[in-house]
Amino acid sequence: MAIAQVQTSVLGAGTTPVTSSFPATPTEGNLLVCYADGSTVIANASIANGWTFIQSAKPGTNPTCSLWYKVAGAAESKDVTVTWTGSTETRVKAWEYSGFVAPILDKSAKQDGGGTPVTSRSSGTTDTTTVADELCIACFKGGIQVSAESWSNSFATLWKNAASWDRIVGALVTVSSGAKETTISWTTSSTMGGIIATFMSTPTTAWIPKVIMVM
Repeated sequence: MAIAQVQTSVLGAGTTPVTSSFPATPTEGNLLVCYADGSTVIANASIANGWTFIQSAKPGTNPTCSLWYKVAGAAESKDVTVTWTGSTETRVKAWEYSGFVAPILDKSAKQDGGGTPVTSRSSGTTDTTTVADELCIACFKGGIQVSAESWSNSFATLWKNAASWDRIVGALVTVSSGAKETTISWTTSSTMGGIIATFMSTPTTAWIPKVIMVM
């Protein structure tokens, strides 16, 4: 079964807590991925109901972006609610994907910005992925709004907050294993931090019958 996007949530924005809601109840067993960012560093962030933190990155000292994931349970909530300490303004966006058998996180990487304005930024490079067909999600958060974007390595934009954006998410379904990375380029120099994560089905082990030899 091919990996495919099922739905995306309505953007959530504001100060803690912030909720982003799917239009429909996610299907049990599907993969859910969440992006969250803050106008300053988000401290003690969490998402209720079994979400797992992957990585966070920052363009300079502030702000930060982060990726989270979970496997949709029975009667999964349509709401994804992020809480944290402080009064930081944040954005929350989530996606549902089908085509997995017991999806799990495989690899991840990140690249902080270091505070220097640039016109391209790598997501960081993962270790070699385990299987050929995986879902890659990459996200970037900038210090100021920039114009246009282009992705390397066949990634495509899933979401950005505006035509002139300072937060953006892209995706790719891979057809071969290997180290995964994407570099995003834009106009107007800005600090930028990025994250990449890959997801796969849980490997299955074939049953091998025991052979008993009678001497």
